[in-house]
Amino acid sequence: MLLSRDQKELILAVLKKENKRMLSGHKGPMLKKTIADFEQALRNEAVNEKR
Repeated sequence: MLLSRDQKELILAVLKKENKRMLSGHKGPMLKKTIADFEQALRNEAVNEKR
C-alpha cells in the first residue's frame, strides 16, 4: 500500500472521527488496531525523514 504522508494523515483523521461517533457500526478492536497502525506508520515516517 503506497500512500503519501498526507493521505495517511487524512485516513487517520477519518478513522479517529469514526471511532468517536456514538452510534458507529464500525467501532471495535479492529478499528482501534487500524488507528494504532496508521499512527505508528506516521511516527516511523517522521523518524526516517530526520535521517
